[in-house]
Amino acid sequence: MEYKNYKLKFILRIMILVLGLTALVYSFVVLKSFMRTLFSSVFCILSIIELFQYLNKMHKDFKYFIQALIYEDFSNHYKSEDSKNVYNLFNQLNSKYQKIAFDKEVQYALIQTIIQNISIGIIVSDKNNNIELINNKINRLLKCNKLKSLNDLIIKYPILKDRFKNAIPGKPELIELQVEGELLKLSVNISKFKIEGKSLDLISFQDINVELDEQELLAWQKLIRVLTHEIMNSVTPISSLSSSLNKLLSNSILDNRIEQKNLDYLVNGLNAVQERSEGLIKFTESYKKLTQLKHPDYRKISAKPLLEGVLVLFKSEIEKYSINTEVSCTCDSDLYVDKLMIEQVLINLVKNSIEELIDTKKPILKLNYYIENERGVIQVKDNGPGISEDKIDKIFIPFFTTKEEGSGIGLSFARQIMRLHRGNISAKSIAEETIFTLKF
Repeated sequence: MEYKNYKLKFILRIMILVLGLTALVYSFVVLKSFMRTLFSSVFCILSIIELFQYLNKMHKDFKYFIQALIYEDFSNHYKSEDSKNVYNLFNQLNSKYQKIAFDKEVQYALIQTIIQNISIGIIVSDKNNNIELINNKINRLLKCNKLKSLNDLIIKYPILKDRFKNAIPGKPELIELQVEGELLKLSVNISKFKIEGKSLDLISFQDINVELDEQELLAWQKLIRVLTHEIMNSVTPISSLSSSLNKLLSNSILDNRIEQKNLDYLVNGLNAVQERSEGLIKFTESYKKLTQLKHPDYRKISAKPLLEGVLVLFKSEIEKYSINTEVSCTCDSDLYVDKLMIEQVLINLVKNSIEELIDTKKPILKLNYYIENERGVIQVKDNGPGISEDKIDKIFIPFFTTKEEGSGIGLSFARQIMRLHRGNISAKSIAEETIFTLKF
């Protein structure tokens, strides 16, 4: 309707101009009247000027309106008594964009308030390390004020330089910083994204001291319970047996003679003491192995040769028990890991699977590698009897074992290695299928 109204006014002005031109031609050619020709000429000139002013005004108003939208200036208001006038449409559009801009400002203010009050420190930087956004938590956490560049942060904490350089996007990394004499344990995560073609890094710093202290306390409590249980299981019979042997030997010395049966009992008792002592030494050696893992030596390796190489180590057992094996890799991407450590994890898992498959009909062992959510995944599958539901949640606890002669170290050792690689290991056991999954 607004457009039709504008077109009608424009046509009306054209018609008046045409009428004036017709009168001018008629007065000049037919009537040959000087006064009428002059009057018609003035009328035509005024009509042309008015039409030009009308078009120019519309052009200027439209131009100013578009510029106001571009620069988000919504203060202009156009006079319009007619609700169907084009200027009324300008006012409606102006009000609409003003509301959108207001809602945008409210949303931005809300996001800013959330960012500035969350308990995680946030820095957004560009490819030149210039800081685009920083929240208050960073200033409180790292005691840094008025940071303009990541380089300022690196100068204060040099350890961050290599951590930022070698960080894998999306994988949190634990770092320790000395901040004004206080040791902070931080979880640092870097995410990369683009806004309007501009590459940005989102770096988050989370203080996990409290959470780690709680987890450390729980870990110590669990460890003490395990150590107490294992040590008491060995020390109690040793103490009891030593007391009996001491009493027997003392009585024999008083009687000045040792009977053969007492001598045999003494020998057997000492053998039992030796056996339990060796068991205790073996237990402490296992614990020592679990607590002395070194930092991974990361290298790029191909997944398929790694998996095939592990199976070669168990070639004799695989042939002995007629186990069907399968290695599959659905992608060609390399793994960035410590080859020896991950190889040891796979050896433990394959060894466990083979032991479970000894009494299985048509035993099958599968090793798979694929990419899931941009993370490398290795799976070890077998169709053995599986792990009972009440035990599967405990198999990664140090010294917990389902085997009579097991040490309970292997899977705990595997989990520790995966954590050093900033990954995880999980287990799932259903009917005739057990799956161990390594995610990097």
